[in-house]
Amino acid sequence: MRFAVLLFIALSVFSTPTFAANTSSPLAVVNKRMDAYNKHDLKSFLDTYAENIEVYTYPTTSLAKGKEHLKSIFEPMFKEGVVHVTIHTQLENDSYVINHETVEYLGKKTKYISIYKVENNLITEVRFVRD
Repeated sequence: MRFAVLLFIALSVFSTPTFAANTSSPLAVVNKRMDAYNKHDLKSFLDTYAENIEVYTYPTTSLAKGKEHLKSIFEPMFKEGVVHVTIHTQLENDSYVINHETVEYLGKKTKYISIYKVENNLITEVRFVRD
């Protein structure tokens, strides 16, 4: 957790927080993901990910590998229509986007630092630091 906070601070110094980006930037890809998440649009959500996506709880605990595994996790939540993410801060540095966000699911709010790696306009890796 301490490393993630230090990484977040370091990137803050070298990056300018921004909420708008061109349509092919890593930030635009991540924001498309966030929009689809909040609309519970599973197809658009999955379209932002590479087939071989890997998702971790920081630093290395595997949560999901592959788009089909990701679909099995999010499809039930999207069908319930009760999940929502709020972005507090975003930083973009080359192929990485770091979000400070809060996810609300079934009335419970969880804060995250989320680190997205974007290559060829697709998210290839995500690491979540949770409170």
